[in-house]
Amino acid sequence: MPTDRSARRVLSAAMGITALFDLAGMTIYERMRPVLPPSPPHPQDVDPFTAAMTAILSARPKSADQARDEGGDKLPR
Repeated sequence: MPTDRSARRVLSAAMGITALFDLAGMTIYERMRPVLPPSPPHPQDVDPFTAAMTAILSARPKSADQARDEGGDKLPR
């Protein structure tokens, strides 16, 4: 029969692995930061949904032109 110590061991191992990957990811990001392109400026008055839709529509303009809603009408731009 498993004890509650075994659950603690599994949890502590999982937390240790997570911490290692978190530290490795942070280290890689810090090393790569100088060569990454700068992020585009974000206007302060745009809500997150509009910003996300703008990014999606600018990434796939042809698909966005052909997109239709459930009724078959073209989506507004």
